[in-house]
Amino acid sequence: MYELDCSGVIPGCRRVIRADSEAEVIRRAIVQARQFGLEHISPAMLDAMRTRTREETDLRRSTIAA
Repeated sequence: MYELDCSGVIPGCRRVIRADSEAEVIRRAIVQARQFGLEHISPAMLDAMRTRTREETDLRRSTIAA
């Protein structure tokens, strides 16, 4: 399972997007961005989406370390 907190990527978004693959998370994030009125998704925004997408095992590790 992968997840993206889109609040730091898409202006106005307060949603956490979850899916079985990183590609599906990115696809859903693009749909979400378009719903917020962004017609053009910049390469920088796509990079931010990829960078901030976390795998469930990464999420568990960060919780245990805290």
